Order: sequence, then structure tokens, then C-alpha cells
Amino acid sequence: MKRLMPVMALAVAACAPMAVDGLPSRMDGKVEILAPNDPAYGQANVGQAVKPAGQGGVSRALVVRLNQDLPVYRLWNGPQPTGRSNRLGGWWAFDKPTGTREGYRRAYEICGTWNQLTWVAVCTLKKGAVVAMGPGQSVSAATCQDSSGYETYDPNARDWQVYVDQPWNRPDALSCPPEDQDKPADPADVGKNLN
Repeated sequence: MKRLMPVMALAVAACAPMAVDGLPSRMDGKVEILAPNDPAYGQANVGQAVKPAGQGGVSRALVVRLNQDLPVYRLWNGPQPTGRSNRLGGWWAFDKPTGTREGYRRAYEICGTWNQLTWVAVCTLKKGAVVAMGPGQSVSAATCQDSSGYETYDPNARDWQVYVDQPWNRPDALSCPPEDQDKPADPADVGKNLN
């Protein structure tokens, strides 16, 4: 039994979300990093944000509380005749979208089957909101449901993603204008139509 204990401890440690140093400098003073023993830490639902290699999400995460209201950006499919929408999904960015649609897809590891990236929503993550943020995890062709094996994405340590757990149930954390204020994402420059 003594021989199994270190192995079990390593297995548990490998599955546990890891805190990371190196919060992007653009976030200095805008967020407060929470320790795992902070009573609000669980609001971030880090277990939904941190994924194994090949499955998307983030590779590791910091749980943060916002010190001020901040804009967040999400590309989405746009209005659907069925009324089903992916506008208020869990994944957002603090950085204003730039570059081509395919460049954005690659930077944020977004499978084509997940999101068409045709509209941009700009919402406000409110002061006091607790969210997870971290560098993007890799995505495999199998995760993208691409039988050709072409659509894969490498991890990205530069463009951090923000995970807002169940944003549709958190009006205290996320505020969005009406859908008709969203802007079409130009394939050549996804942020072109934003003010």
C-alpha cells in the first residue's frame, strides 16, 4: 500500500487545476487573483475550464475577481431562425477581436463545428464577477469532429481565454446589450465593425 500512495498523489495532482503565474500585464490592477481557499473560488468552476490536451478549453487557469467593469468579446453564429443561439456561451476574451476569421479561430482554438464566428457580441463583465482565465489548450481533429484530420489547433499561451460559467444564469456577473447591437464579423477583419 505504501508504494501506491505516491502514485495516487501524483494522479490526483495531475487532474487538479493548476494555478499559473504570469497574469497578462494588461490585466494588472483590473483583477484580483483568488486563492483556492477563497469562498468565491468555486464560482469560476475551474473544472469546466481546464481540459486535457486535445480537448480545448484552457490548459491551466487563474481564478480572478474583477476590480472594475470590463468589456468582453465573443464571436458567435448570429441570429438563428430556430431561436437557438450560442451568443451567451461560456468562452469570452478580454482582448478586442482582430485579424481574419481563420486567424481568430486558430488563436482561440475554436472548431468550425462549434462556432461559425460570424457575429461579435460585446458585453460587460461586471466588477466583482469571479471567472477563470488562462492560456488556450490544444484541440484535436477528433474533438472538432473532423474525419479528415485537418482541423487541429495548437495550445496558445499568448491569447488568454476567459471562462464564465453559465453566463445565462449570472446577470450579476455578465451584462449584454440586445442582440441587435451585435456586429457582423468581417471574415477579413473580425473586429472591423466594432467601435
